[in-house]
Amino acid sequence: MVTTQSISRQRPGSACEECRRRKVRCDRRRPQCQVCFETGIDCKISTTRLPRGPRKGQLRTLRTRIAALERCLADQHPGINQQMAGLFDGSGVECDSEEDSLRDRTTLPEQIPEICSDDQQGGGSPRSPNPQSRSCGLVSDLMRADLDQLYFDRVHPFAPMLQRWRYHVWAKQPRKSEAQVCLQYAMWTVAASLSAHFQCLRDTLYQETRRMLDAMDLQSPIGGIVAVEQAQAWVLVSVYEYMQLSPQQAWMSAGRCCRLVLGMRLYEIDDPNSPVTIAREHEPNLVDWTGLEEQRRTFWMAYSLDRFISFHNALPYTINEQLIATRLPTSEEDFQAGHPAATQFLSEVMTSYASSHSSNGQASFSESVIIATICGRALLHRQQSAVEQMNGDLADGLWTRHQWLHEMLTYRIQVLSVSAHVDPMLIFARTVAQTLVLFLHSVLEGITWTTGEHLLGIFEYERLCVMAAHEVVSLVKLQGQLGYFKELHECLQDLDRVKNLSQSPGIPV
Repeated sequence: MVTTQSISRQRPGSACEECRRRKVRCDRRRPQCQVCFETGIDCKISTTRLPRGPRKGQLRTLRTRIAALERCLADQHPGINQQMAGLFDGSGVECDSEEDSLRDRTTLPEQIPEICSDDQQGGGSPRSPNPQSRSCGLVSDLMRADLDQLYFDRVHPFAPMLQRWRYHVWAKQPRKSEAQVCLQYAMWTVAASLSAHFQCLRDTLYQETRRMLDAMDLQSPIGGIVAVEQAQAWVLVSVYEYMQLSPQQAWMSAGRCCRLVLGMRLYEIDDPNSPVTIAREHEPNLVDWTGLEEQRRTFWMAYSLDRFISFHNALPYTINEQLIATRLPTSEEDFQAGHPAATQFLSEVMTSYASSHSSNGQASFSESVIIATICGRALLHRQQSAVEQMNGDLADGLWTRHQWLHEMLTYRIQVLSVSAHVDPMLIFARTVAQTLVLFLHSVLEGITWTTGEHLLGIFEYERLCVMAAHEVVSLVKLQGQLGYFKELHECLQDLDRVKNLSQSPGIPV
């Protein structure tokens, strides 16, 4: 006898708030689910839920917008009325759920390739092309709100350059600069690439962003003032190309971005000998601290991309670490709240990591910058070692460099392991740090040693290398469970170039 009672495939109870926020499956264990247990946070459950389906008045708003689009298209293309009558017959508007409404909005740009700008709706003659009018049909107002939310939910955690409130203020302005419009399209490009609903817009948004960036490069006078939004757009384009196109293309764009921030002199924002810094200290009430921190974060994002992507491609990096006179990023909480906070310089952290006054509580962005710096030094260490071996100049200098890098890595790994904060940037920093242990050991393996005085130390590094490989496997699995940014897995795809995990003893595959 077949029973009609349906059996749920999930455990009874509600999913916790953390699993809902990360959009991962919750095992509903109590008092703490597996995800919350592994990340070390409280497992909270909320019984109040927002009603599903379209919001009140949303269908009426959609109908109004569609009617306006019909009128606009009919004015430009008189023979389109019959086509529009079949396209907007109501079947795409009467959506039963929020997901259906979102899907309809993502297909709207493909159905309407061209939409007139607000300047042309009054029946006047078309004006000269501008960033808003040229691409106004690509992203509707409703889609902009969704893409903005996607950006701050999924992209900002690993590219924290923008202050949310500050962005929304200028994004609502009717007239924006070309650099601001370009930044928005770069934001939407990366956000669309991380959303199943907006995948169809990904390539079009990217092409439009590159078109605007190339146009600004041609229009900008040599030595002219460059808006920070232009540099931020290049950062996001590099991130997108690294995730979706190729590391080589991303390396080229990251180099363009680095030269842009160098030309803007963002590497010396906090130079104590600069007249600007001295004036800022005398009149702190007149300083735009939020704008200043955005400039710092833009520089450090370009710097980090320079190190990570160059490390991935085994190619030279662009920014010279010794020239930097910009403080490390402040905490995300202070940044979003607009609170000024003095942080350390990178040189201070790198030279005093083992001293008593060394900071154990760097912000997650700062920790990622420090790991990026060690990446750059490790790459330079391998390049110098190859030259020294070729010239027959292997000496204690190589071993001293190796020991310093390994001790610095060990210290940063300890700091990251005991951190109370859990976010994608910290997990990424931990994974890269453990991967660098494997990379440094590969440098030793590639050297032909003529004496046995260092063999004992090499055997100890071999043991630490196996432990690091175990930790990398665990962190990559945790990253996948939490649903964080997928380029972590892509940047570790060629880990076998460093040391094949499957050939390491005791490593599960």
